Amino acid sequence: MRTFTRGIMVGAALFAMVARAGADEPADTAEAAAAPAEKAEPEKKDWLPGDLSGNVGLFSDYSFRGVSQTQRNMALQAGLDWTHESGVHLGLWGSNVDFDEANLEQDFYGGYAGAFGDFSYDILGTFFFYPGDEQFNYWEFAINTAYDFKVAKVSLGFLGSPDYFGTLGTGTYTSTGVNVPIPLPEAATQYFDLNFDSKLGYTHTEQKIFGNTHSYLDWSAAFMVGLPFNLLLDLRYVGTDVHANDIGSDDADDRVVVGMKYSF
Repeated sequence: MRTFTRGIMVGAALFAMVARAGADEPADTAEAAAAPAEKAEPEKKDWLPGDLSGNVGLFSDYSFRGVSQTQRNMALQAGLDWTHESGVHLGLWGSNVDFDEANLEQDFYGGYAGAFGDFSYDILGTFFFYPGDEQFNYWEFAINTAYDFKVAKVSLGFLGSPDYFGTLGTGTYTSTGVNVPIPLPEAATQYFDLNFDSKLGYTHTEQKIFGNTHSYLDWSAAFMVGLPFNLLLDLRYVGTDVHANDIGSDDADDRVVVGMKYSF
């Protein structure tokens, strides 16, 4: 009996040694003979997180809240924007102007944008810089909201400045707008889209802004045509309740502004 037990133990030990030796040896298969798998290439990362976009446009007038900044002459404008998936965004924008000593406006802005379903918002700060006549430099801070009803998008915004246009003291601007996509035949949508856009704004400043008034209304109505190659045609009617006698020019009179913008 003792001899039989010892034989079983020796046999088990020999079986374990053979099994371990077999595990250490490469399997006799084609897969084992194949070349080792190539190392996965590291994921390429952009040098800058987020997205960059830009635009450049030519307009018959630079109308800012209803008032011409170019004495109703043409304006060349361009901008560059960076947006991050977190909602943070930064940008710069520029246009020619026609002030006493300044021929250029440069805007530097940044903010945080987000959305809850069809409701969107943007909290924004902007610095307006006028090289050559820096008395007009100023900051303004805004919150813009919008709700997309599908058939129309309605917007509402409010901004404030501690020194509006650098010389007018505390200033505020309240605006509302409606953008309506116009249905087109399916064949036409392959080439362009059409939107009706309207805005109404109210400016109020601590110092008198025009003549004897501290405030004024501005409005606009436009057809915006999206064209191939990221082109946008803007045909807009703008106006204010400011009289030419209040400012000594027709810069705030009702007029038509036509522009073309390319985005990339």
